[in-house]
Formats: sequence, structure tokens, C-alpha cells
Amino acid sequence: MDRFEALRKMFNDAGVNIHIVKFGDIGNDGMPDEQIEYYFRVAKALGARGITRELSESAAKRLGPIADRHEIMIGFHNHTQLTPTTYDGEILSHGKYLGINLDIGHYVAGTNRSPIPLIEKHTDRILSLHLKDRKVNNGPNMPFGQGDTPVTLVLQYMKQNGLTFPADIELEYRVPQDSNAVQEVTKCVQFCKQALA
Repeated sequence: MDRFEALRKMFNDAGVNIHIVKFGDIGNDGMPDEQIEYYFRVAKALGARGITRELSESAAKRLGPIADRHEIMIGFHNHTQLTPTTYDGEILSHGKYLGINLDIGHYVAGTNRSPIPLIEKHTDRILSLHLKDRKVNNGPNMPFGQGDTPVTLVLQYMKQNGLTFPADIELEYRVPQDSNAVQEVTKCVQFCKQALA
């Protein structure tokens, strides 16, 4: 784990904390137990609070006891398949360290609903949010403020309710030809700062 601890130090020294990591679809049926254990040790060495992966009931059953033992969360990430009641079922029942890596843009595109009620219902299980702006009806990713995702309202809700889980900007809209990813993320950060002013 020395290399991962050195990587963590490099990021921390630059003012960046690693709060989640992704190792493909950890916990899939074909993945050996030794590999899963290794990934949990890597996450801990990096200082991560959790590991993110796609939604999977079978992975939740397998990973729940392991996550509880390591006290490292598994954050299930959604695309447009998520419904307002997906997390009301069994998926989170397989361990107290199973949680949610909620992508609010995909949620809005797939449900045509605000993610705030879902955030309110499952606050204690949210590992992190992915912030992006999408149009409803499975519409495209858009620059912040041009889609239907209530990014501003979500950030204000988090602030008003003292929610401290990370909200990560996920740049997925098409970068204009006269720009680049760094410039677009800078615009997204500015949008978020204005939302919280």
C-alpha cells in the first residue's frame, strides 16, 4: 500500500482529498474475493470514504458484509434507470455501509422529477452527488443552467440543511470548439459558487 499512501500524500499536499474511488464493477460474480479485499485496502490507503460502482442487487449482497467490516462505503451510481423508489427496496439492506452515489442529472433525465425528495429521503446513505445538468425525457447533457436539472436548488438545499457529503462536478456536455475541459469545469465551479452565494 506504500505507493497508494504516497499518491494520497501527493494529492493531499496539493489540497485535494480523495473521497471516492472506482475499480470497475467491484463485487461482480466473477471477481475473486482477494481482489475485492485488495480494492478495499487501496481505498483505505488513499483516504477514500467509499468506493463507487453501478447499481447491482447481487453486488450489494456480496459487498455489504465486506463494506461493513472495512467501514468503507459502497456508493451505487445511477444512470437513467433509477426511479424514486429504487433505494426503498432491498439494495441498501445488505449492509449499513451500502449507500448512494447519486447522479442528479441522470436522475432528472430518467424520471422527469427533482432529485431533492430522494436526497431528503436517503440523506444518511448518500456518499456523494454527481452534479450535471440534463434535459428531461432522457435529454442531452447541457452546460450548467441550460438544462432541467435543478443544480442550484440542490446546492442550496444542501447548504440550508448542513449536508456535507461531496457534490462532484461531472463534465459530460460537449465542450465547445473554442474552449477546453478546464475552462468548462471552471465555468461549472463558478455556477456552483453563485448558487451558494
